[in-house]
Amino acid sequence: MEIKALVIQQIKQVFGEIKVYDERIKQGLQTPAFLVRMIRSEQERKIKGQVWRTYSWNVVYFPQSTEVDAECDGVFETFQTEFQYIANKYHVHRIEGVKQDDALVITFDVSTRLQEVVDETTMQTLGGVWIGKTD
Repeated sequence: MEIKALVIQQIKQVFGEIKVYDERIKQGLQTPAFLVRMIRSEQERKIKGQVWRTYSWNVVYFPQSTEVDAECDGVFETFQTEFQYIANKYHVHRIEGVKQDDALVITFDVSTRLQEVVDETTMQTLGGVWIGKTD
C-alpha cells in the first residue's frame, strides 16, 4: 500500500534512524521504535465517478528513556507539527495522542479523492459507415 510506505518514510525522515515496524513484534523490540498499522478504511462514492477514501492509522511510539512522559510529549508535538500532510500529497485529519502502558499511541486519518477511470470505446466504422455519426 502506497500510503503506508509514505507514512513510514515520513517517520524516518522526521525522527531519523528510529526503528519503524509495520507488524506487531512479539520479541526483540528495540526502543525507541514506532509501530505503524492501518486500523480502518472507508470509501464513499460521490458524483461523476469520484470516490473519497479515508484510512485510519495507529502509530505506537515506544520510548527509550526513563522520562517516558517528557519523551512522549516531545514526540507527539513533533508529530502534530510535521504530519499535517503525508508526502505533501495526502491530508492528515484528527491527530490524537494518548499515553498508555509507557507508550504513546497516535491515531490519525488520511483522506484522498480518487477518480474512477471509465474505459470508453472509441467510435468504429462498419463498411465505411461511422457508427454513431449522423450527417
